[in-house]
Amino acid sequence: MSEESTTLQPRDQWLASLPRVFAAAGCLIRDPAGRVLIVKAGYRPDWQFVGGTVDRGEDAAQCASRELLEETGLVGQAGPLLTVAWTHPTEELAHPAVHFLFDFGTIPADSPITLPAGELDDYRWVTVENALALLGPTRAPRLAAGLAALADGRTRMVTTPAGGF
Repeated sequence: MSEESTTLQPRDQWLASLPRVFAAAGCLIRDPAGRVLIVKAGYRPDWQFVGGTVDRGEDAAQCASRELLEETGLVGQAGPLLTVAWTHPTEELAHPAVHFLFDFGTIPADSPITLPAGELDDYRWVTVENALALLGPTRAPRLAAGLAALADGRTRMVTTPAGGF
């Protein structure tokens, strides 16, 4: 082994060489009929889970609870982690993204929901089949994996073919 191959980079250079990731957290919320709550942002073509990016100083579960309040007006604590999803970088996002999906249990479909003006345009309670179609190729695999995790109590890891959150 040559001396050059065993020389470590200075810490700052090594850290700068590591890939960066975007981190986000979402909420899987169901009603008593088994429908899923999804929301529609005006700036994206597909529907999405209630959720958003992790802020500095919070963990993914705290992010999901905060986003639930900000995006719906509902108060809740993140339950078990259902899914960790990895998406590769794309032209839209230069870095990979990791998305945590938490169980937020079941709430009545007539619970009052208040959407933040300018961020979300609509919300729907939809069947799983409809949710899979509306969530698109990045988010639908998270739902399928999350529901499987609910069924057997085992967290799932998925890699989605499409980039982005």
